[in-house]
Amino acid sequence: MNGFDLTMPRVLVVLGCALLLGGICLAPTAVVHAESPVLFESFDADAPGDLHERLESHRHLSLVEGEGVDGSTGLKADYVGFDQGSERIVVRQSLDQRMSEATLSYDVKFPEEFQFVRGGKLHGLGPESPVTGGHDREPHRWSARVTFSRDDSVRTYVYDQTEDVTYGVGRGPGNGFTFSREQYHAVSMHMRLNDPDESNGFVNIYVDGERVVTHDGLRIRGTGGENTLIQEFLFSTFHGGSSPQWAPVDEDGEYTTVHAYFDNFAVHEGEAIREAPLSQEQAAEKMDAAR
Repeated sequence: MNGFDLTMPRVLVVLGCALLLGGICLAPTAVVHAESPVLFESFDADAPGDLHERLESHRHLSLVEGEGVDGSTGLKADYVGFDQGSERIVVRQSLDQRMSEATLSYDVKFPEEFQFVRGGKLHGLGPESPVTGGHDREPHRWSARVTFSRDDSVRTYVYDQTEDVTYGVGRGPGNGFTFSREQYHAVSMHMRLNDPDESNGFVNIYVDGERVVTHDGLRIRGTGGENTLIQEFLFSTFHGGSSPQWAPVDEDGEYTTVHAYFDNFAVHEGEAIREAPLSQEQAAEKMDAAR
């Protein structure tokens, strides 16, 4: 599946054309998201799904009634400080579709006590074999994530095909955006893979429906093939970095634990920018559509 499959009933393709011949569109230019998400989890379903159960089983994650959007159940993440930032919270979930363009959305709340410190990781998308953690880049391996930054803001963090670089490349907001504490924000990461021999991929970040980061001209993958398409949800959040300077600390300078809350994770094929955190009614509709 390549993201431009006109036979798929779940996907609406915009027939803007890169080239016209005799009135026939030879190349669709965009994919508009399907009504049904590829993945959705609000933590309120009577019968928990696979992602729900895998997240809840992580030792630094827990479900808390009343802490989600509109008083629903939210996912609490404990960021436990140690000498490399905070302990890693990483869960991978395979998606039911392979896509060349997709949007990951979720709602996040940072309490007053949250320490951004020097920054850290938030969630993203990847291929069959994502690369993270400073491991060697390969043509078929990549990852794209959001990061939180020291100025209470966001950046992209992309393991692409850039040579002579150990870690991911990133870009920050150009409009001075910062998160407000004690309220949910809707974060969307919309990305499109490059053609294998071109640097025409992008990863853009939106918060509450407004684009805050544009990161284009990317050579995300170095080859084609089904295994290079978007097919993994990367739940990935922690401080770091890899030194004590990235860690949350208390007033005595000792490592401490801070918290953030998440709700309403969704992956759509194509562009599906979330304008605001989802209400319980909206989340229930999305959950039904995803079944």
